[in-house]
Amino acid sequence: MTSLYCAEDFDADGNFISGGGLMDLLAGGEGVLPYPSGDEFCPISSSAVPSINEINWDDPSLYTMPLTSDEIAAITEDITATNTSVPPAHTPSPQPFETSTRDLEGSRSATEAEIPGTGEQMLESLRKGNTSSWAARNPTRAVICTRTPPPRLTEAQKATRKIRRDQKMEKTKLLHDAIAEYLAEQKTKTEVLACAHSITPKSINDIIGSQTNYHKSCKPQLTNALIHAKAKEMNADQPIGSRYTLAELHEMVANDPQTKNLTKEEKVAYIVALNEHRKQKGLSLDDLRIHTGIYTTLFIVRGHINNTIQSAMHGTNNTEDFWEDVYEHPMADFLRQYEQWACTQNQNLNERDSLETVQKQVHKLILHGLVAVTGKKGIVMNYNNYDTVIVEMYGVRLVGWPQGVKFISPSNIGMVGDIRKLRDALKGRTCYWKALTQAEIKAHSAELEARHSAGEVVCKPRKKRSDSGVPRKRKAVPTAGRSDKENQRMLKKAKGTPAQHRQVPKSTEFVESSNKEEDDDE
Repeated sequence: MTSLYCAEDFDADGNFISGGGLMDLLAGGEGVLPYPSGDEFCPISSSAVPSINEINWDDPSLYTMPLTSDEIAAITEDITATNTSVPPAHTPSPQPFETSTRDLEGSRSATEAEIPGTGEQMLESLRKGNTSSWAARNPTRAVICTRTPPPRLTEAQKATRKIRRDQKMEKTKLLHDAIAEYLAEQKTKTEVLACAHSITPKSINDIIGSQTNYHKSCKPQLTNALIHAKAKEMNADQPIGSRYTLAELHEMVANDPQTKNLTKEEKVAYIVALNEHRKQKGLSLDDLRIHTGIYTTLFIVRGHINNTIQSAMHGTNNTEDFWEDVYEHPMADFLRQYEQWACTQNQNLNERDSLETVQKQVHKLILHGLVAVTGKKGIVMNYNNYDTVIVEMYGVRLVGWPQGVKFISPSNIGMVGDIRKLRDALKGRTCYWKALTQAEIKAHSAELEARHSAGEVVCKPRKKRSDSGVPRKRKAVPTAGRSDKENQRMLKKAKGTPAQHRQVPKSTEFVESSNKEEDDDE
């Protein structure tokens, strides 16, 4: 395909800056386009411009655009720094997006664990460099890549496939004819045997076809049950992104000697556990509504502006009426607002599970659970005096704190693995708040008293101010503000004073007339 533009028509960022020669061509005359051919300009005739029907629309170069120098520099900015630490064996390998091998020659890909620090600078540069797809925004995570459509077949390839298809159809027809001939002979022999032994042909067919290789129903196999049990065992404490894959679990089951000598009862137990797991996981929202009578609303939105996922919503029963009756807006308005909020977050998987983000999630989960179990909205979690201020005063306890994680404020937990383990336990309801009985509260108070008698500090005192005991001057109140406050106080006092206590002049019961008025009347 003939190019209408030359290299000098664009600046370093790929912006079009010239159009003199092209305008001459479009005007119908012969023009010249600046093309690097020594010091001269190369004339291009209008006859060299292809028409709309001569353009090859299947050419991939029409729909692709190479990365600019700024994008490549942003991608490779922080990849040069590496570390000698080796990532875990089961960590999925990174899948970098496609770049030019000439520009990236000599550099090698680096995972988040190989870069000093937390790797946030590399992820930030990668996210800024290419945000065209979900895989490009998560280069160190295993994601499902889009499938490239196969190239179109040529006429020769189409003819070859047609010949193969015709040959296959001919072989299939010959096989079906042979099977039909065999079945006819079998039917004749079956009728002869039925007459010779005085039984029906159906009885002979049942005897011949008693064993079959086909299952009447889809039942879980022992291999799938063993892989399910191995996944629960190996991936229970693993964070998202570091769990073992299906292929690795399949290899573990094949090499495990304990799975080769199972008894019949153990095999049945594994299959029953897999059935129960499928029943709990396979219920849809409508099935769950039928079984439990719940009301459910589901919103599905895309997490980035470049994602091609279509937003959707679903509500059981008449749930859609709730949004219009209470908030006076249709359900679709909330779906659009939810999608706008999700797209403005602009976070990939690593940023969503960062240390700061998970700390906030854990803090909210613990505080919301404490408010729900005590019924007090203004309550505050106290980790230093947890036994006295929380357990003894409110009669609640946080049960199921993960082992290996220190019981401190989530803001003070500096390990990403520990804070994620605590977050998963709170979301999975293995760590939850529990209300204590009166007997448990008394036993806890007695334990605290015994520890206090033994000399142990049960309640840590608050840290004193550096200027404790020193008199401090109060801030002077502005004059204008003071007069306004006095006026408000007088107004409140006047409003709160009853009518019978107001000081008003009282009139006398009898009014005596004077002598002067009497004389005037006479």
